[in-house]
Amino acid sequence: MKKSIQLLLFSLVLILASACSNTKESASQNNSKGGDKEAKVESKFPEKPIKMIVPFAPGSINDNSARLLAKLAEKHLPHKESITIENVEGGGGIIGMTQLMNAKPDGYTIAYGTVSHVSVLPHFGEASFTHDSFQPIMKNTASIPMLVVRTDSKWNTFEDWLKFAQENPGKFSYATTGPGSISNLNMVAVAEKVGVKVKNVPYEGGAQGITALLGGHIDGAVVMPSDALEHIKAGTLKPLIVFGTEKTEYDGAVSLTDLKMEGGIEAFSMLFAPKKISKTELSILDEAFHKAQQDPEYVDYVKNSNSQILYLDPSKSQAEATRTFELAGDLLKKLGIIK
Repeated sequence: MKKSIQLLLFSLVLILASACSNTKESASQNNSKGGDKEAKVESKFPEKPIKMIVPFAPGSINDNSARLLAKLAEKHLPHKESITIENVEGGGGIIGMTQLMNAKPDGYTIAYGTVSHVSVLPHFGEASFTHDSFQPIMKNTASIPMLVVRTDSKWNTFEDWLKFAQENPGKFSYATTGPGSISNLNMVAVAEKVGVKVKNVPYEGGAQGITALLGGHIDGAVVMPSDALEHIKAGTLKPLIVFGTEKTEYDGAVSLTDLKMEGGIEAFSMLFAPKKISKTELSILDEAFHKAQQDPEYVDYVKNSNSQILYLDPSKSQAEATRTFELAGDLLKKLGIIK
């Protein structure tokens, strides 16, 4: 009888222990679920307006693009928070991008930057940042430079031009916006690839270079589509080189792929956040702006600006920033602009 009572008590202890264990496990699971839920609540973003630094003057092409993109992105943010624009001019964008670099990496301060800020400016030693001082959110748009000549010139095709340049070193003159500019660097890269010497003639802007070209003062001009397309459509200018990797639509012209080149330096725009932003916040921003980028209103705006939407995710955007930074550095050294 004593043994039976002992066995009964022992069984009761085991049952109680098992129940306690299950209760603890259940509580643990509930706490875990509750913790995840709380973590999810804590990670909800954004919960207040986001500031976008635009290191350009109000009303400029990049400012207009940034404002429209921000407006369209607001409806794709989880809480429909607003995105305010803050124009921070000065130093070719150095002041604005420095502010971004020093901002808290919480996703509430971002910037609309360009190729100049990550690929070119850092080489001159005036900026405290370099090509990987920021976290790219996405690559947004790009304008592909092109070498154009007059349609009544002696060069009807790239091959015509190449033969002339090979036989007349340094005789072909072309307009750019100055030594070390995107237009100059692309032409230097191609000239080196095909083994010719050409003469750079700097002008204040692409429009001024085209005016000089049409006036017969120079032989060619490396310009953006926004400066050249009107004249190409009018039949007064024709492209010989398009400094992009996609097959060109122009008869007699070549792309960098045709020349077996990896790529040039596009006049791209990117969205940036401070380094060390969380993956969650980065993903939310990337998704919202990528959707805004595909909005018909923005697509039409970019098309009318003679640019292209060329999305890259955060990782590929950083790879592009690094590639163009290294390429620009090599070309600037070849030009003797930097050591």
